[in-house]
Amino acid sequence: MKTSKKLIALLLSAIMIMTCFAVMNAGAAEEADKPYAGQTVRVLLNSHPWQEAIEPMVSEFEEATGIKVEITTLGEDIYWDRVNLGLSSAEPPFDVFMLSPNMTGYNGYVNGWIANLDDYVYQSEEYDFDDIYPYIVDGFRFPDADGSIYGIPLTMETYIVFYRKDLFEEQGIDPASLETMDDWWTALDQIQEAYGDQGIAPAVIRGQDETMPDELLAAVYNNWGDRPYLAQRMFYFDENWDTHFTDDAVKEGFRTWAKLLSMGPIGATSFTWYECVNQFAAGNAATYWFDASLFAGTFEDPDQSLVAGKVGYTAPPKTATGNGTTHWAWGLGISEASPVKDAAWQFIQWGTSKDINERTATATYGPVRASTWEAKSAEFGEEYCAAVDEALNISAPGYMYFNGAAEVTDKIIDAVVRISQGEDLEEVMAWMDGEAQAVVEKEGLKAE
Repeated sequence: MKTSKKLIALLLSAIMIMTCFAVMNAGAAEEADKPYAGQTVRVLLNSHPWQEAIEPMVSEFEEATGIKVEITTLGEDIYWDRVNLGLSSAEPPFDVFMLSPNMTGYNGYVNGWIANLDDYVYQSEEYDFDDIYPYIVDGFRFPDADGSIYGIPLTMETYIVFYRKDLFEEQGIDPASLETMDDWWTALDQIQEAYGDQGIAPAVIRGQDETMPDELLAAVYNNWGDRPYLAQRMFYFDENWDTHFTDDAVKEGFRTWAKLLSMGPIGATSFTWYECVNQFAAGNAATYWFDASLFAGTFEDPDQSLVAGKVGYTAPPKTATGNGTTHWAWGLGISEASPVKDAAWQFIQWGTSKDINERTATATYGPVRASTWEAKSAEFGEEYCAAVDEALNISAPGYMYFNGAAEVTDKIIDAVVRISQGEDLEEVMAWMDGEAQAVVEKEGLKAE
């Protein structure tokens, strides 16, 4: 039987129509799966282990979403200035940025420069926001822990003590027996005598680093005891904005930091965290004090560390008046002026997801999700996990922010360095107290 030309034409037309519908449906499905395809999210990151781990993965996000990501990475010495300048401008040069619960976040909240994320965090059940430790999330709520969420944690750290297991073993020193700060002073003197001529300093600790006062809070809290204090003002100001830099616990915290600083390698007073990490990783210091647990990721990496496999970890030792430390977190926030907030949230949701948190954990040693700690604890090692667990059990958030805080922290750095160089503790702390009082008065914080 012959098929008519008319029938063939009808069949071809039907096939073409069906093909068009299939293409249209596929396009519609892809558009639904990638609602922000074609948009560009500009991301400003601080140089950090998380940043180093995440950058090679970003292409996966771009392919999955169709969103283009432009990343700028800066060293911490200029990062904060660039963030503050950008947030305060009418058209910030970034949409997403690394945020911390300090004055940058607080200023951003007060001035309306950072976006409220409350409406985003529960959009996806798969994201499982509640898997992120609440006490870390609370650091990104403003104006206090009962406020709205302005940042999503990506890595956490608590301040612990790192030490060279091989050197302590050579000297017959059992770190487990060093229960108090006085015990550690004795051990450090022995280390100095044994290795000082070999270019190995007993200790390394941050010096003239603008972030040092955050870690210094751990040393002060280690002496503070069970007395109350006000969050955001920490141990330095009470409810009436009276200053407490001449309090015995505060003085002892400053003295401890200054003494450790004086035991450091040549040039230690100018060290930032970057120099401290490099010095310890290079084997130039026997201990590294009151600093971020996440640096274990660097120290245990043979490509970055000459002491990999030789590092021990412990929570800060007890003092005569207390035992405590502080914790910190990095997060991601969105500029309120960003024209692509929804796409920016897609990047944050991906970057802080269960999958990515687990994949970056080896680099940061500080995942923020309960599920990731469960999955990675064996890899981190028993001693490290025990030290972090003990530290968190005696830890408090180390966040100080209020109008004038930046001026106070600048003076704190000066005070610690001066004490480390031999100036009288009492005189320097009296000066520090007066400087802090002047800031309070200038900012009008204290009621008449």
